[in-house]
Amino acid sequence: MTINQGHLDNLKKSPYSIEWWDSKWELEYMKELESDKDDGAITIKWTKNHGIMIDYFTENKVHKTYKPDFLVETTDTEKPIQLVEMKGTHLIKNPDTKRKIDAGRKWCDVRGMKYRIITKYQ
Repeated sequence: MTINQGHLDNLKKSPYSIEWWDSKWELEYMKELESDKDDGAITIKWTKNHGIMIDYFTENKVHKTYKPDFLVETTDTEKPIQLVEMKGTHLIKNPDTKRKIDAGRKWCDVRGMKYRIITKYQ
């Protein structure tokens, strides 16, 4: 049996005492955020529990919203605040995934934030 949900606790960089993960891959990334091994910049704080919802339209013109996986603040001097979306590489070419990513990038650009996609073969 594979466990695909759980929580990480005793966090030093999240404003919450517990953060829930939806995959082992998210758990690995959360541990990286806690240990400062994120993209060359030092992580100051992070959370999955941020409440940001981004609007987009599917290829069939259906309005949807999505919640990016992580909100992260780093020591990056150019764009310290970033939204991070984790996607399996099998989903990257999906037209609706592309629309979701485009909407996330535009949302971040307007706010001077960085939008990151982290991919992994699943």
